[in-house]
Amino acid sequence: MSLKQATVLVVDDERSVTDLLCEDLGEEGYSCVTADTGEDALKRLSNNNFDVALLDLKLPGISGMDVLREAVSTCPATAVIIVSAVGDAQTAVEAMKIGAVDYITKPFELERVNSSVEAALKAKTVCGDKSSPQEEGTTANDEEIDWTRYLDAIAEGVETRLDFLTGHVMTITIIERTIDIARSLDIPEDQIEKWADAERKHIERVNILDSLLEKLEQSPAGANSRLD
Repeated sequence: MSLKQATVLVVDDERSVTDLLCEDLGEEGYSCVTADTGEDALKRLSNNNFDVALLDLKLPGISGMDVLREAVSTCPATAVIIVSAVGDAQTAVEAMKIGAVDYITKPFELERVNSSVEAALKAKTVCGDKSSPQEEGTTANDEEIDWTRYLDAIAEGVETRLDFLTGHVMTITIIERTIDIARSLDIPEDQIEKWADAERKHIERVNILDSLLEKLEQSPAGANSRLD
């Protein structure tokens, strides 16, 4: 399946959101269909074989979470990506456990949505229909990848609550609170530690790079002062 021939169902009750997503995804070569209620989304899912569904959680009538449950049950070949203003970490984890392949909070960047759609389609191409980490036959490596998604979803939810913080402090706080939430949800400790270790190493690399850039920016000024 060509990634640029995929069909995408965009479900949101805000016309501005569906128009924006459909325009951008259309420019990328995807074929888009929209729905503005949960009932409409389920009807379209039952009548079409969509490759991906971008699903808001707050919908008139049937909720987005109920649409997700039904989609996972009756349309397992459709990769569901949550795109919602609901930034609660536990909601994000619940959606991922039900079967969503990603959780994106509003306001979103179009590049982030595009990357998620492309990743979902590549996963479908390589692995076939998606399965949950609890399903029989899931490999250890697949399970680790799925837990990483859950932890990333928790961290994204935590970040939306901590937008008053900045820089290094914000990043460390996000990691610490994500670990606390993950433990309360009984996510395996080894998976939590692997995720946290990777995030801490990323922070270290970013800090080293920032330090080098700062020294390079200060170098010309220091040289000029010595010449004076």
